[in-house]
Amino acid sequence: MYAELHARSAFSFLEGASLPEDLVQQAADLGLPAVALVDTDNVSGAPRFYMAAKKVGIRPHMGAEITAAAGGRYVLLVENRIGYQNLCRLITSMKLRCPKGKAAATEDEFRQYAKGLVCVTDGTPPTQTLIDIYGSGNVYAELQRHLIRAEEDRNQRVEAIAERWKLPLIATHGVRYAHRRNAR
Repeated sequence: MYAELHARSAFSFLEGASLPEDLVQQAADLGLPAVALVDTDNVSGAPRFYMAAKKVGIRPHMGAEITAAAGGRYVLLVENRIGYQNLCRLITSMKLRCPKGKAAATEDEFRQYAKGLVCVTDGTPPTQTLIDIYGSGNVYAELQRHLIRAEEDRNQRVEAIAERWKLPLIATHGVRYAHRRNAR
């Protein structure tokens, strides 16, 4: 069974093109049981996403793709109420500390607000650091396949990381829009 765990909406400014409601409706039309909204550095679309998902009977998963001060991004999914609170605190902390448009979380902030969160890695952040922060049972390795040769190389690296660190693999699509017409 497939559930998209890496969708971005128009609230991921310049990275997503569809409203949360459109993403949810398309997921429902495709028969998906669940979908996760992980907008970049914010949860602004979460209330609209949650209400739309509940309305059509899809399980909503909240999260965000957080920019790291050390480089790369951490895809964080909320596991429970404490996780949602910590995700909001993490975002608030980094945005209050940084100039507008330059927000990035430090490793200390990721550690401070880790409880209740699950991390999905594409192999970019150091795996040992992620396991230290989130625990070995809360880190997943993400594969995406869009038939791009460079992506296949990345997927092989991710598979090797998953095997080395004994991380479960998940497949996502990295959805940025609900319909092909929104791609541009």
